[in-house]
Amino acid sequence: MDDELLKEIYDVYQETGNLHITAHELGFAYAKVRKALITYGAYSTRFSEKVYSLRCKGYTVEEIAKELGTTANRVSAWLPYERKIYNLPEKTQSAVRSRDYRERNKRARVNLVLSKHTNDGEGSPKMKTPSISNTNPTDKCADKDNSNTEKAGEPIRLHLKLHSEWLDEDEQRILKEYGRSSTGNSIERDILIPHDITLHALHYAILRLYGWQNGHLHSFHLPDDMYEKLTTNTVRGWGNLIGVLFQTVYPDNVWEERYGDDDYEYGSIKTWLRKKYTGPYRYLGWFEQYSIAVKEFKDFVDYWPSMAVYEPFDFEKPDRSREDRVIKHAPVIDLTLDELNNSVVIEDGTSDLLERLTVSSLLAPKGGKKVGAEGLGQKMITRSYKGYGKVEEPEVRPVTDKLFYHYDYGDGWVVEITRVKDCDDLIESGALTAEELAEARSTVIEKYRPVCIHQDGMCLVDDVGGFGSFIDMLRIINESDDRDEPLDPYDTDSKEYTLAWAHGMGWSTRRVSNKQML
Repeated sequence: MDDELLKEIYDVYQETGNLHITAHELGFAYAKVRKALITYGAYSTRFSEKVYSLRCKGYTVEEIAKELGTTANRVSAWLPYERKIYNLPEKTQSAVRSRDYRERNKRARVNLVLSKHTNDGEGSPKMKTPSISNTNPTDKCADKDNSNTEKAGEPIRLHLKLHSEWLDEDEQRILKEYGRSSTGNSIERDILIPHDITLHALHYAILRLYGWQNGHLHSFHLPDDMYEKLTTNTVRGWGNLIGVLFQTVYPDNVWEERYGDDDYEYGSIKTWLRKKYTGPYRYLGWFEQYSIAVKEFKDFVDYWPSMAVYEPFDFEKPDRSREDRVIKHAPVIDLTLDELNNSVVIEDGTSDLLERLTVSSLLAPKGGKKVGAEGLGQKMITRSYKGYGKVEEPEVRPVTDKLFYHYDYGDGWVVEITRVKDCDDLIESGALTAEELAEARSTVIEKYRPVCIHQDGMCLVDDVGGFGSFIDMLRIINESDDRDEPLDPYDTDSKEYTLAWAHGMGWSTRRVSNKQML
């Protein structure tokens, strides 16, 4: 959250004097409003003061939870948003992007209603043409390395796991009993994908698989140890892989060049998502072009021939001046990534993967062959993209056997993605029959889209506040009884309010078959 959004929440709270009503007025989750007001210094409890006191003493979230005999999720919910001290004056764009996403979805719902009653006599309104290359180009001048032989390739199985290790026994019971999770601490999916699907298209499939509606920012990341190994944890090592694996340093006010493909305007969100994850797969944003990405990184390096390097922010000394935290001056290219991130804000981070990359080119099965940084970009290949023509980019080979998909940085959803060699385990356990597998494989090849072959756990909902808050929602809906109490429309602990809110966000308890998931 940025200062403007915090101030907006505070102003509404000043008018209403009630957290529940504030959340209702703004259309935000109750937990997010409370956290924002705690950050702003406008709300506190004895518990939040204890949590913050321990945090200021340097305790980790997990250590605080252990000290207070509670869960890490509850501790996080009562901590203020922790913001680094940066030496760049520019305001963060993340909150602006999120608000624009929300506004786009609101407009889409309005347009859907209007389209039922008004048109120009020539049918429903047309979809807005995206400002960058679409996921589904009609350009048929494909190069040799990505032609029909790719479409006919053998499907790949991915295992998706959304997991929390901080749930207590009662929370695990609730997730098992009402959330249909066999483990009590995870929600998992297994899918077959076309072997040339891009990360960009996979993003939309994951949204559908977990019940999210694309209302927040997202990104793909490598495991931390793999990221550090490939970059050597240096700006120079990271820069060598800009445009090869990683997104570049985006200039100011060009977020639409990265997120402009999110062009949903009206109609069924599920239908729109399906178009996004159905092939043929070619995605290329302007700054994902190798030559453009490298140029932007070079401009960034040239901008900082010498910069002040700061030590990490110390919670025990929050009032220290920026000048007191300077440890040296050096060219940005000579810094470690830790020094860079302590000293200057990179709006989109340094670890976001390029979404033009195909899953198969990046992700190896467990135990499969992987390459290091020296094995990347050994040759340039030419691909054709609608709107760009033929574009040269470095060849990428698998560097990891695990990826992470991040969605909604406030709720903090993280899906672990692994590639599995076969489906024998699902067949042996009875979760999948040979006939179902054959049908799914045919669908992937013939209809050129992913297919879900196994699901464990129900779908989630946007803006719920993370795993702990989702479980609280399930508890209220399934274990509270409001029949003998007057209905308070602003009581977020009531079953009626919670159900109405969840259904309004598109959530459903309906069981969906594997074939219908995607």
